[in-house]
Amino acid sequence: MDLVDKPSHFKVGSSLKILFSFLIMISVHGFAQQAPLKPAIATTPTPGGAGTGAAEKTVETTANTQEEDGEKPNGRRIRRYLNLIVGVEHDEELLIPNKDLVYKGRVDAFDMKRIKGTDFFRISPKKIGNGIVTIHNKKTGQLLVELRYDIRNDDIEKTLREVKSLLGDIEGIEFKMVNGIILLDGFALIPKDLIRIAQVLKTINSSGGGVEKIKSLVTLSPIARKKIAEYISRDVNNPEVSITAVGDYLKLEGVVNSAEEKERIKNLVGLYMPDLVLEIAPDTEHIKIVGRKSGGKIEDLIIDLITVKKAEDKVEPPPKMIQIVAHFVEYNERYLKSFSFEFAPRLTAIEGANRGPSGGTITEIANLIDRLIPKLNWAKKHGYARVLDTGSILVQDKSEASLRREITIDKGFKPGANGSLEPVTAVAILDIRTTPTIKSERSGLIEMKNLKVTLQDPNENGQATTNVSTTISVRDRQSAAFAGTIKKKRDADFGGPTGAGAVITLNAGKKYAKNSSNFVVFVTPIIKASASAGVDQVKKKFRLRE
Repeated sequence: MDLVDKPSHFKVGSSLKILFSFLIMISVHGFAQQAPLKPAIATTPTPGGAGTGAAEKTVETTANTQEEDGEKPNGRRIRRYLNLIVGVEHDEELLIPNKDLVYKGRVDAFDMKRIKGTDFFRISPKKIGNGIVTIHNKKTGQLLVELRYDIRNDDIEKTLREVKSLLGDIEGIEFKMVNGIILLDGFALIPKDLIRIAQVLKTINSSGGGVEKIKSLVTLSPIARKKIAEYISRDVNNPEVSITAVGDYLKLEGVVNSAEEKERIKNLVGLYMPDLVLEIAPDTEHIKIVGRKSGGKIEDLIIDLITVKKAEDKVEPPPKMIQIVAHFVEYNERYLKSFSFEFAPRLTAIEGANRGPSGGTITEIANLIDRLIPKLNWAKKHGYARVLDTGSILVQDKSEASLRREITIDKGFKPGANGSLEPVTAVAILDIRTTPTIKSERSGLIEMKNLKVTLQDPNENGQATTNVSTTISVRDRQSAAFAGTIKKKRDADFGGPTGAGAVITLNAGKKYAKNSSNFVVFVTPIIKASASAGVDQVKKKFRLRE
C-alpha cells in the first residue's frame, strides 16, 4: 500500500507546481503589455516587502510616458493681420477648439481672451508697437493661430483724416502708414500740387512738437510731359514737325520752311512748359548725384532738333480741302378744329300717294318728314411735318464749288387733244454754289463768297422756289443759319350750312384753322487735310468694301 500511495502523492505535487508556474507567467505577461518600454520596473521586487509602493511607482511612470507621447507636430494654422488702435477693443473670430491655450511672442502689447460660449476673442491693445503672437494648444503644443499685429495711436488716425481732407482732391497720390508715420506716395500732374503738398506737410509737422507725423515721396508724373507734348503739337499744327516727351525732356524734330517758323515753335514749347521741379537726392557716404537739369532753366529741358529747309528743297504745301455741308429744313404745323350743329327737317313726297276719287277736285298727298334727327359734326386735326434735305460738296481752298440736283415728279394727268391724257410733272431742284476761302488757319475762319442757294420744291398748291445769294464767314465745324422764311395763316369761320327746302332750320357752327411753316438753310464748313478724310464712315454707311 505504501508503495502504491507514494507515486500518487508525487503526481499531485507536480500538478500544483505546474499550475503555480502558469499563473506567474500570465501575471508577468500582463505587466509586460502595460509597460513594454520599461519591463524591469514592473518585475523587480522591492526589498523589505514594499511590493505595493513598487506598483504605484509603475503606474505613475506609465502615465507620464503617455502625456509625453501626446505632443503633436504643427499643421495648418490660421494667419491674421490686425490693425489695432490703443484703447479700442477689437473682436476677432478664430475657429479653434475650446481648450487650454498658451500665448507666445510679444504678448505684453495687448490682452486677449475668449468670449465665453463663442469663437470670438476680445483683444484690448495696451501700447504702440508691432510684432507676432502665436496661440498653441497647451496639452499638445500645436500651433493653432499666428497673429501679426500693428498697434498705433489714435492721434495718427486723426492726422490721417485731416491730411485726406486737405489733399484728397489731388489726383495720383496715395496715403500710406509706415511705422506710425503717414507717408504720401505717387505722382502729381502739375508743380502747383507739389507746392500745396509741401505747405500742408509744413503746417502739420510744425504742430507736432518737433515730431514728424507725415512725409512725402510725391514726384512729378511723367504722364504730364506726354500730355503737354500733345497740346503743343495741336497748337503748332505742322505735320512735318513731331514733338515727343522723353522723361523730363521734350524733343523737337522735323523740318520747317523758315527760321521764323522754327523760332515760333520753340516759343510755343516754352509757353506750355510748366514750372521746373528739381529733385534733391539724399546725402550718402560715398556718392554725390548732380542732375543735368539742376541749372534751373527751362531751355535745358527742350531738345531742339528742327532744321530749316534749303531754298531748293522748299515745296509749297497743297491747298487745304474744305467740305461745304448745307441743310435745308422746312417745318410745317397744321391745326384744324370745327364744330357744327344742324336741325333742318323737310317733307319728301311718297310715290303713289294720290288716293282720291277720279275726277275729284281735292287730291290728298302723303309726305314723309326727312332729317328729323339733329345732326352734329365735329372734327379736330393737329399735324406736324418736317422736311430735311442735305447737300455736301468738297472743294479746294479758293476754288468754286457747285452742286445741283434735279428730280422730276409726276403729279397726275390732264386732258389733252382728242380725249387723250397728258402727264403733269414738276421739277424739284437743289443748287449750291460758293467759293470758300480760309482767312485764318489758327482760328479756322472760312469766308464763303457768292454763296448762292436755290431750292425749288413742288407741293399740292403749285411749286415753291427759294433763291438765296450772300457772302458770310463761318468758323471751322460751326454752323450758321444764313437764310429762312416764316409763313403763318389763320382762318376762323362762324355759322353753319342752310337747309335747302327745310320746313325749319336751326344750325350753329364754328371752324378754326391755323397753318404755319418755317424754312431755314444751314451751312457748315469743315477744313480737311486730305480729300480721303471721312471716307471710312461713308463706306460703313453704304456697306462698301474694297
